[in-house]
Amino acid sequence: MTILVAIDDVAAAEPVIRTALRLGAGLDEELYVAHLVHEEQADRDAEAIRTELAERLDGEPVEATVALEYINRLGTREGPRIAHELLEIAADVDITHIVMGHESKGFGSRLRSGDVAFEVVDKTAVPVTVVSLDD
Repeated sequence: MTILVAIDDVAAAEPVIRTALRLGAGLDEELYVAHLVHEEQADRDAEAIRTELAERLDGEPVEATVALEYINRLGTREGPRIAHELLEIAADVDITHIVMGHESKGFGSRLRSGDVAFEVVDKTAVPVTVVSLDD
């Protein structure tokens, strides 16, 4: 049993990681931390972030795997595309729970790019914990 932890902005990742660690410990499940990057950004910076996340999780009581997951830029709306990628990861890794962050968006922004959290919640068969990243 594995919890998928979706991270796209490492600066905002800490509340999501803390929540996932509590869930992992409480449910006795390991974490699969997926740092989402666009293919053209998959360079040394992304690798450094993966290493930073792995170091952050080292020594925690929950076993965690940190991976870079590449997101294709094809398509018009980013939200549904990222949600689709997350759902594919969930199927490939045999995920039983998803933890992800969410920041409120204005109506226009939601129309332009979509909303990843809403898409994932709507289309997955596993429980989803959405962590508010709003101040």
